[in-house]
Amino acid sequence: MGDILGRTPKYVVIRDDLIRRIRNGEFAPGDALPGQRHLSDEYGVSLMTLRQALDELCDQGVVEQLPGKGTYVRAVPVPYSMGNLRSLADDLRAHGIEVLTRVLDQEIIPVPEDLAVRFGIPADTSVLRLERIRVIRGAPLIHQLSYIPQPFAEPLRGVDFEKQELYGVLAERADAVAVRAEETVAPVLMSAHIAELLGLPPGQPAMRSERITLDGNRRTLVVDLAVLAGSSVVIVNTREVSGHQLSYAMGDDAPA
Repeated sequence: MGDILGRTPKYVVIRDDLIRRIRNGEFAPGDALPGQRHLSDEYGVSLMTLRQALDELCDQGVVEQLPGKGTYVRAVPVPYSMGNLRSLADDLRAHGIEVLTRVLDQEIIPVPEDLAVRFGIPADTSVLRLERIRVIRGAPLIHQLSYIPQPFAEPLRGVDFEKQELYGVLAERADAVAVRAEETVAPVLMSAHIAELLGLPPGQPAMRSERITLDGNRRTLVVDLAVLAGSSVVIVNTREVSGHQLSYAMGDDAPA
């Protein structure tokens, strides 16, 4: 590592090199960095110099140091707006954030009893159950379970939801347009099942979003149940004369 140190302060070079390695995916959000002694040997510097670099990364919000546990790469903040009727993925993309979708399950089933009772879906109908993982900036961060009741479910058979977004397909294939959505968001602890799907430790803080989307005749189009990973979620409600915008951001971008 001697060639990269040059005349620039050693801790600055180490800081920038660790940022490069994180951006290149060598260390993913949530990963622990190698131990300080290992890094100091790798870069050929003293522990004091190495700690200066790590302190800089902490100040920049790139990593966090947990006493007795080590230094961990922080999750990349992910903003998400609640003030519109776009799909979750479309909203994130509007912020310039890359979103990929993995479909875990896609089948038409009898409506679960609790959904029928809570959301007014007829108990004798069926729903399309669509389970997806949203991969954001290369990391699986959102588990999303969507239920679409009949008559809107049937036209969606066979749709590749890894390539197409639900609300666009509803409008195109089922002539169903969302005009109203009600969403509640609450803090939860990550369940073992969802944590396993996201590759995260169970019990960490998360947010659970529950959203029901209606058409112009107040028929239920979609019931969305989503769990969003993140050490903190900030909810911001901006009020104006013409209305309001409610949004929240995942990660560590809470205002001071």
